[in-house]
Amino acid sequence: MTTMSRSIVVRRPVQQVARVLGDPSVVMAVIGDHGRAARVEAAGDGAEQWEVFLVLGTMYMGGRVRIDEAGDGALAWHAVSGFQHEARFEAAAHGVDATITVHFEFRIEGLLTGRLAARLVRGYIGRYAESVLESLRHRIEYGETGRQ
Repeated sequence: MTTMSRSIVVRRPVQQVARVLGDPSVVMAVIGDHGRAARVEAAGDGAEQWEVFLVLGTMYMGGRVRIDEAGDGALAWHAVSGFQHEARFEAAAHGVDATITVHFEFRIEGLLTGRLAARLVRGYIGRYAESVLESLRHRIEYGETGRQ
């Protein structure tokens, strides 16, 4: 199991940031700007499922994810097919501003090659997470939910 976390400060109140993170369609649209994301169906219990593919160099990595939590300043999912991972976006107060943190946890099988691949993938996902966080920050500060 390999983990990776990244954070960014957003110059908006935590309540405003939490509203954005609680809306999967907004977060997934930003993720889709850096790869592909499309809502595919609701699970039998009403949970949303999305196809999410990240562009890592010259390849796509991803699969179908199930939204486990959406609201109260958090969005979390786990993979139900494809690249086995879990992700969680969280909003927290940072003085008068807010911080968005994203946590990724993923599994790559194999003893030696798995460790090497995980190290490479952690770097790719880290850079990807930073670009998604910057896009979320920009959307919140200047986009539809930003200054009027």
